[in-house]
Amino acid sequence: MKKGFTLGLFLFTLLTAGLSGDLLLDETPLKKGDILLFKDHDNPTHFYYLCSEIRIALDSDHRPKISFFKLKGEEGVLSFFLTHGLSSEELSRIRKDLSEESPEILLRGPVSFSKGTFYIFNRTNGDSELWATGKAPLFPNQEVVVSQKLKEPFELNTVAVFVMEYEGITKKINARLSVNWDQVYIQEDMSVKTEWTSIEIKNRLHRLTESGAIRLEMAEGPGDLANVWDVAYEHLIHQMFDVQEIRMFESTSSGIEFGLGTQGIVYTLKEEKKSGSYRVDFNRRFKDRRQIVFVTDIGETLQRSIDR
Repeated sequence: MKKGFTLGLFLFTLLTAGLSGDLLLDETPLKKGDILLFKDHDNPTHFYYLCSEIRIALDSDHRPKISFFKLKGEEGVLSFFLTHGLSSEELSRIRKDLSEESPEILLRGPVSFSKGTFYIFNRTNGDSELWATGKAPLFPNQEVVVSQKLKEPFELNTVAVFVMEYEGITKKINARLSVNWDQVYIQEDMSVKTEWTSIEIKNRLHRLTESGAIRLEMAEGPGDLANVWDVAYEHLIHQMFDVQEIRMFESTSSGIEFGLGTQGIVYTLKEEKKSGSYRVDFNRRFKDRRQIVFVTDIGETLQRSIDR
């Protein structure tokens, strides 16, 4: 269900060679303010960057790209542009700061997103209304415009959410995952529900490990079993489920969430069921997907534009 409407994506930047690099998955990124730095899978001193803040885009005079038109009666139309990414000044500053820490550190380019969805929520009297949803900008400084019809009183408590998907290379882990898909679907009929949270899915997957339908074998050597299971569960969720929608809960605050632990993500079981045996050798590095969620409160900025 969609409320509000989007007018489209506007590309303002050219793609760069850095977008095609492979970052290392399942490694906590370095945080420099709102900037996240993900290690390269092959060189620990090379990084890919992203800005974890959703921003109101600025025009050529550095003013927020927000417009509000008062209509007859008690209505008005609010339009605004959203973006993510770093300005050239911010990028120069982070390069300088990193070079002072170590001359070997190199920024290879921005994190490359393969898919993204945005959601705009407005909270009124404790309830969250979904204003709009659509395709999120995939590239730095790309913009999406959102328009929404409002009624008086024009009180905004608005939150923007970006759910972004990216690819990378897995870490080497001394573990092997084995799945009997036929037993998975026999023992846990997940078609009985149309909506799933990550916690509910992980609880079902955990029960399947107890029955033997899912097995994780750790090789000899050091290893954090809890962390390995997290990687395995996340891999299986991507195999079995799609993101259906995002919902805002009162406990969700501005910030950033990694992986599949975000409370607001609702999943739906993929129509095509898998069958037979499935094995993953985590000691062999391979490409995989992960999700990252940005949550930013934009209500105050929008409210100032309306109140002028």
